[in-house]
Amino acid sequence: MEVVEFNKKVRVMVGLVGCFLLCMNGLYHLTTGSLWFVPIILAIGGFIGCIEGIIEWRKMDVF
Repeated sequence: MEVVEFNKKVRVMVGLVGCFLLCMNGLYHLTTGSLWFVPIILAIGGFIGCIEGIIEWRKMDVF
């Protein structure tokens, strides 16, 4: 049981870091002047993923 909970925590953390990087990449490309559809989707998708990751992280009582 403890290993499964640890694996879930690791998956949530990896997802949270990945979504954060996705959001930062989209914001970087938006601020450098390339206002295309893809950076907007990356920024929005990464932001939504970060919010969901934080919610899942708080549900697990990490702190």
